[in-house]
Amino acid sequence: MKIIGIGDLLIPETFIYEGFQIFNDEHVEVNTIQWAMNSHEELQNINLLVETKGSEVYEVPDYILDFIKDADILITQFCPITKKVIDHCKNLKAIGVLRSGYENINVEYAKEKNIVVFNTPGRNSNAVADFAVGLLLSECRNIAKSHLNMKKGLWLRDYTNHESVPNLSGKTVGIVGYGEIGRKVAQRLKGFEMNIIAYDPYVSGELENVKLVSLEELMRQSDFVTLHTRLTKETEKMINRDLIRLMKPTAYLINTARSGLIDETALYEALKDKKIIGAALDVFDQEPPGKDYPLVTLENVTVTPHLSGGTIDAFTNSPKLLAKAMKKAFNGEESRYIVTKDVFKETFAN
Repeated sequence: MKIIGIGDLLIPETFIYEGFQIFNDEHVEVNTIQWAMNSHEELQNINLLVETKGSEVYEVPDYILDFIKDADILITQFCPITKKVIDHCKNLKAIGVLRSGYENINVEYAKEKNIVVFNTPGRNSNAVADFAVGLLLSECRNIAKSHLNMKKGLWLRDYTNHESVPNLSGKTVGIVGYGEIGRKVAQRLKGFEMNIIAYDPYVSGELENVKLVSLEELMRQSDFVTLHTRLTKETEKMINRDLIRLMKPTAYLINTARSGLIDETALYEALKDKKIIGAALDVFDQEPPGKDYPLVTLENVTVTPHLSGGTIDAFTNSPKLLAKAMKKAFNGEESRYIVTKDVFKETFAN
C-alpha cells in the first residue's frame, strides 16, 4: 500500500513523512510532495476561496496529479482533493485531512467512490484556545493598542473603554460552540475565576462548572462572547444584528473561528455606534482585509491576521495525530477522526 502526503507552507512534506513512519511496520510505502507556493498569503487566499466556494474551485497542478496517481491513501492539509484528483488516483481508498475542517475535500464524490475521509479534530485546539484568551485580554486591557502607541512614541493610557476597563474575575464569558476548543477555553478562563456559560445544540446534560443556555440568553448575560463553532449553512451569520443588539453595552466579542459566523456589517455598526464596547478578531470575510477595511479602522477593535491556530506544535503534531488515529481505525478501533463512517464500515470494518 502507498501513502502519499501533500505538504504545504504550514505543514511541510517532511512533517507528514515523519508523522506517518508508524506505518512502516505495516509494509506501507510513504512518499510526500511539496505543494509549491510563493507566499503564505497565496496559500491563505486559496484556502479562503476553497472554504467559501468549495473544493472544486481550485485546479490542482499537474505535477501533483502525476506524483499522487498511485496513492492508496492521500494525506493533505490545504491542497484540494477534487473530483479530478479522485478520478486520477485509481487505487485511492482513503483521504486524510490534517485539520478539523475538510472543506477542501469533495466529500460527497469521495463517498460515491467508497473512499473513506478522515480529519484531525482538535489538532490545534490548544493553540486556538490560548490565542482566544490572549485576544480577550488584549482587547479589554488595551495591550496591543498601547504597545502600538508606545512604538510610535506615544504614552497613552486612556482608550475607548477607559471608564470600564474590567477585571476578569467575577465576569461572565459566553462560549458559543462547546467542542474541544470551547472546552479548553473554559478550562483556561476558569483559572481567571470567571463565570462560564455556553451554547451548543449538540451538547446536553449537566456540565461541571459550565451552564448551558440558549444563544439569546448567552448574548444577554455575557460580558465576553467568544466563538468556537464550525461554519456551516446553519451557523452562517448566526451572530446577526438582532443577537448583537442583545449584548451588554460593556460586552466584548471575540472571534478566532470563522468570520462567516458573524454578520460583519451588523458588528461594524454596533462597534461604531458604541452599542458594544469592543471586539477582538482573528478572521475576516476578506483576507487580508487591508488598512481601510471597516472593522480594521475602528479604535475599539483588536485585529490579528488569522494567526490563532498557527503554532509549531500544532503543525508538527498534526501528522502524528492523524497517522496514529488512522492506524487504529484500520485495526478495527472506533475513531472520531472518521468523517465518512458509513463508507468506512462498508470498506474496512468487514
